[in-house]
Amino acid sequence: MNEIDLLVETLKKTERKILGMMSGTSADGLDLVLISVSGCGKSTKCVIERTAHFDYPNDLRKQISESMKADALMRDVCGLDFELGEFFGDCARKFLGDERIDLVASHGQTVFHNPPGRTKHACTLQIGDGDIISMKTGVITISDFRIKDIEAGGEGAPLVPHADYILYSSETESIALNNLGGISNVTYIPARAREDQITAFDTGPANALIDLITRKHFGVSFDKDGSISANGKVDPELFESLKSKEMDYILKMPPKSTGKEVYNEGYLPANSLNPYDLLRTVVKFSAWSIYESYKVHIIPKGIDGIILTGGGAMNKTLVGDIKRYFGGIPVEVSADWQWREAKAFAILANELICGNPSNNPKATGAKFPVLLGKISLP
Repeated sequence: MNEIDLLVETLKKTERKILGMMSGTSADGLDLVLISVSGCGKSTKCVIERTAHFDYPNDLRKQISESMKADALMRDVCGLDFELGEFFGDCARKFLGDERIDLVASHGQTVFHNPPGRTKHACTLQIGDGDIISMKTGVITISDFRIKDIEAGGEGAPLVPHADYILYSSETESIALNNLGGISNVTYIPARAREDQITAFDTGPANALIDLITRKHFGVSFDKDGSISANGKVDPELFESLKSKEMDYILKMPPKSTGKEVYNEGYLPANSLNPYDLLRTVVKFSAWSIYESYKVHIIPKGIDGIILTGGGAMNKTLVGDIKRYFGGIPVEVSADWQWREAKAFAILANELICGNPSNNPKATGAKFPVLLGKISLP
């Protein structure tokens, strides 16, 4: 069977096995979720079969971090694009063994995101080339999900709201799904909502500044369980300075997105704080920015509960601050906190194969719905 025949056969199937792969802005490693999915759109049914996480080797993590800096060399980013594609493909092969599947859905690793408004030409770059993954795995691979939305005038983010609507919408409750990756993003789904009634946007930092401080001052990639920040105290002066700096973005109306192009070392003012106090202050600031965004854009619409996902959901100090800010609004950590985004991109790949647009113009600001993702044949 040639590659085109394989694609046609996949298009005709009523049930598919799809491997979703996600590496977020924290750039700590690769999440893999294998799902069985049938149907499409609101009739989609999916079951998680198994999951895995592969940490980036230290050298690869360092290269990713360097590639996000403004002075990164094009030849280094280009080489890393290929190296990450090979890493992703190898991880998929180790995970799958001899099991045959229909599709790989790879978000890739975001190293640059420049949405409309920041520059003359909006752009985004996720590396870890889909062609390399497909050749390594022998499986049709869907990648580069964000580009077409940007070309349609959107932010290219957030893209998970379409999958969230399919999987989590409720007839009885208005809920918010909040992913705590490097960046915090929320999908708010009112009870009995149509998809065009969803509100979704990046609220600001979650782990981005926290991870920056733990790497610089403590020599570890993240604040495991919030155990380091728990030993610090909030510095009122720095806290107020960060709040003042962030208000313009918080008050900006969605659609909007942001990234590590904003929340990096240049974001933090010069200070001589004890590293524990610096970290504790930034953790509380991240929680505050999430709450303040909800207070402006979501709480007035009515909300019954908040579901946290992403690596930050395991930071007890951050989650504790979030719960204190939201008071009587229930906040819980999802059972699939680690796998939501990888699963979401597997759903988006299925939507492409079904011929369904899967951006949400209300969330991204695109002028019209578009098919998301590029198809790489093995």
